[in-house]
Amino acid sequence: MKFQTNNKMLRTFFISALLSTISLSVFSQSLLYKVTSDKTKHPVYIYGTIHALPQNDFFIDKAVTERFSEAEKIVLEIDMSSPTMAFEAQAAMMMTDNSIDKLITPEEYQRLGKFFVDSLQIPIEMLKQIKPLMLSSFLVQKIVGTQAASYEIYFTQQAMAQQKPMGGLETVGEQIGYMDMIPLQQQAQLLMESIDEYNQSKAEFKVLVETYKSRDAEAVYKVMMESGEEFKEFSEYLIDKRNENWIPKIVELGNAQITFVAVGCGHLGGDKGVLNLLRKEGFKVEMVE
Repeated sequence: MKFQTNNKMLRTFFISALLSTISLSVFSQSLLYKVTSDKTKHPVYIYGTIHALPQNDFFIDKAVTERFSEAEKIVLEIDMSSPTMAFEAQAAMMMTDNSIDKLITPEEYQRLGKFFVDSLQIPIEMLKQIKPLMLSSFLVQKIVGTQAASYEIYFTQQAMAQQKPMGGLETVGEQIGYMDMIPLQQQAQLLMESIDEYNQSKAEFKVLVETYKSRDAEAVYKVMMESGEEFKEFSEYLIDKRNENWIPKIVELGNAQITFVAVGCGHLGGDKGVLNLLRKEGFKVEMVE
């Protein structure tokens, strides 16, 4: 669905208002949480990340490096140390009997191709069998820029340097499988809206990064929910169901060893967020300032 004019105006107002207030905030928040319970033998530290951001905005607080060093195992959404991860991702992100030019009109395909060539110097013909939501990740690369940073890559490098075992809360196939719950036609529509409203997407990403830097997980979740009706519509697949599946795995980790878990910050906040689900299970969730 296309955003109506009044929705665009509301989003623009939200972006400008939030940017002006974030700059006044005091960093009394934290993206790091300690999870303990009588049900588990060891603490689990949960840290909220943003998957990609400009290098100049990248930060690691002292408490994070300390708890990371204390941990006996490092767990991300997927195990990035796995030697088969790239192969699994390549297989899961491809459409078998379909292509993007069959999901959109010829005029839209021409627009999409022009965007990829002009902005990313990549012919769309090389990518047309990639699932539309995965194609959207190329848009993030353009928004972030060439000097990009990744918390997942940083934590993987640190785990290898400190010789810590790694794990994942889900496999690559499982992660992309949640995206597959969104019909390809709707994925393609979301992709075209992101391309056609690129400046809006870039402004929203700036809000997301600035909110993340305020270290307020609930505020990050709110920004994600406000970014568009489509995200709210599919958050059940992309966020809620995954959060539910992670809880028993986090409990299992707490029974095995001191664990440092890093997941996208959007998974932490909200009533169905990881932190609140753990509280409902009787766990003590403490912010590590």
